[in-house]
Amino acid sequence: MKLLTKFTVVSAFVLSQGLTLQAANAQQANDFPNKSLNYIVPFPPGGPSDVAGRVLADALGKKLNQTIVVENKSGASGSIGINQLIRSKPDGYTVASLAAPSLTAPFILSQPPYDLEKDVKSVGIAYITPLVIVVNAKKYPDITDMKSLAQAAKNSKEGINYTSAAIGSTANLAMELIKKDLGINMTHIPFRGSAPAVTAVLAGDVPIMYSDLVAVLAQIKAGNLRPIAVNTEQRLEELPEVPTLKEQDIQASKAVSWSGLLVPKDTADGTVKILSDALESVVNDPAIQTRLKAVGAYPFYTDSKTMQETIARDSAIWSEVIEENNLRQQN
Repeated sequence: MKLLTKFTVVSAFVLSQGLTLQAANAQQANDFPNKSLNYIVPFPPGGPSDVAGRVLADALGKKLNQTIVVENKSGASGSIGINQLIRSKPDGYTVASLAAPSLTAPFILSQPPYDLEKDVKSVGIAYITPLVIVVNAKKYPDITDMKSLAQAAKNSKEGINYTSAAIGSTANLAMELIKKDLGINMTHIPFRGSAPAVTAVLAGDVPIMYSDLVAVLAQIKAGNLRPIAVNTEQRLEELPEVPTLKEQDIQASKAVSWSGLLVPKDTADGTVKILSDALESVVNDPAIQTRLKAVGAYPFYTDSKTMQETIARDSAIWSEVIEENNLRQQN
């Protein structure tokens, strides 16, 4: 009888603690937000992720009636900023943007810095970043689409080189998938950022580039680079004459670059819902959409569950590509 009583008391205590935690989480969600928020951008100031992040932070602050302070914590493919988020109090007052380098960091870096499927909770995807394959038409006048690119690569005795913004960038990894789809061999010549890569393509040093749209759009409009494919589901309004990879029967079209918001893993679901609803509202605002598109970010909202599923799907895709091409950094 004493044993039963002791067990009953312990069970009641555990239950009460669980109920207390639930009540605390509910209270947190009911009061949220009642102070300023911290928005971590895991990349340097002035870059596309930073500029788009500041647009979102400004809009979310107005929607939530709170100040949102943007903090740049760059380094190690964005993992420094993501790790700061992971260590933050799980109360919804610290969020961080997740973009391609931070998504692939666990597979690129020699020591995985975190596990996005276990260490964080998703708020929602905010936008996608269109990618476009461009060619120096003077160097390769006959390459006008993906079919002619594949033929040129197969016919070239010395081989064809291509470039992207960096090793492990979405464009680099996606091109490896495209090469596999087309059964061709192309050598990746990496640069530290889009600007020097574009310069090299314009000079003909590396005649092909897979790039963020915003980095090459001006040169396309000026007639200096020829676009042959975009990786979006539908054609881009800026380049209506350029077919998608999907239209050209490239299976790697499913690999896209996107960005969303994260919070610490133990953040209350109610708080996540408030943040996600606010994100949906601002992403669907035409004025915010215009501001995002101006910096190469195409509004594309998904809820928390869909973002988490996308992380799992893309992690499986990119980890396999990185392993197959020996792209993981060595100690």
